[in-house]
Amino acid sequence: MPVGAATLEIGRDGASLRGVASDGTRTFAALTIGDQTTIEARTGKSIAWSASLPGQGGPVVAHDGVVFATLGGKTAAGVTLRGEPGVVVVALDAKTGAQRWKLAIDSSEWSIAAAIAPLADGIVVGGSFSGTLRAQTKTVSSAGKADGFVARVDASGNVTWLIRMGGVAADAVQGVATSGDRIAIAGTFAAGADLLGHPLEPYDDKTPRADGFVAELDGNGARRWSHTFGGKLDDSVVGVAIDGAGRVAVAASARAVIRFGSTELVALGDADGAVAWWSKDGTPGPAVQLGGSELDGVSAIVAVGNRVVVGGFFSGTMGLNQQRLTAGGGDDAYVAAFENGAVSGVWPVTGEGREEVAALAAMPGGFVVGVTHTARVEVTGAELPAPKDPMTGAALVIRPVN
Repeated sequence: MPVGAATLEIGRDGASLRGVASDGTRTFAALTIGDQTTIEARTGKSIAWSASLPGQGGPVVAHDGVVFATLGGKTAAGVTLRGEPGVVVVALDAKTGAQRWKLAIDSSEWSIAAAIAPLADGIVVGGSFSGTLRAQTKTVSSAGKADGFVARVDASGNVTWLIRMGGVAADAVQGVATSGDRIAIAGTFAAGADLLGHPLEPYDDKTPRADGFVAELDGNGARRWSHTFGGKLDDSVVGVAIDGAGRVAVAASARAVIRFGSTELVALGDADGAVAWWSKDGTPGPAVQLGGSELDGVSAIVAVGNRVVVGGFFSGTMGLNQQRLTAGGGDDAYVAAFENGAVSGVWPVTGEGREEVAALAAMPGGFVVGVTHTARVEVTGAELPAPKDPMTGAALVIRPVN
């Protein structure tokens, strides 16, 4: 479809929105009810097809005529998994919803998929696990409580490589992004963790607090560069993106103080969101703070051309690009576009209850936002009614990048 602003209410009784994607012609959403997930494909307001799959829905991505969906549980997509939960990646035909293949990524204890990104010949999946993780013939074992993993999978569902990162504490990969043969990953770690034998330097090696890391891998899964960031308290990472200029951007939430290279940000309230950039060779760039005097943070990030688009949440008030945003009820949400540290667009998501940006996806010329809401909400000028069940309000918001 041509990229134009549109807002579609897609909520279902009892359903939660888990992921969104677009191929420029169709938009896709993963909606989970209990232990069943439906992938819906839309052309405009019409549902082109839907596929119902056993399992808890997760991130989805559309690329080269295929929708890749992640599912979790003890049993997912008809596969009984080791550990609980485990992960299954399912490839669906983007035109018809027909299943092409499925792949189990499961562990002796548990495994979770946090992110998925497309490659020219397949996908990259990132997440966390404990125990011994298996993806076809490839296996890795966690060094402690939990480790992160990254797997490269070709277009036929064959695993090319599988790597782990972490140490004796709780570590995780929470974002993956791709551009050509470049693979960016980001996540959290504690003191003692490493990435492919390279130590990750914590903010304070005497505490078990979580810090963040960002790294670039080549197409063979080898480390090109990595950096760490963080502060005295636990920090979290929600995703990573590679923009059209080759810069790597990470979205994180921080408490108290967080340091990105030589830039130090001080939270204005209990927590703030932050976005930081690194150049193609890993040199630290700008970092921006997103928040006000209460508990604020970020929830998603995606690259659209030379910009990165970020979804976040806040309570009370916050300033953004000389705008003063005021929450209408509980927590409000927003979407903001940045180019190398400068804000280029802001779209408030406001209502009488709690609103959240659950997922973001790029599409040619724009992006798709998956919004969840508990009451009546106004999204980019469109008003959506309150859902019958406050836990099941969901909408797709399609926006041009300009």
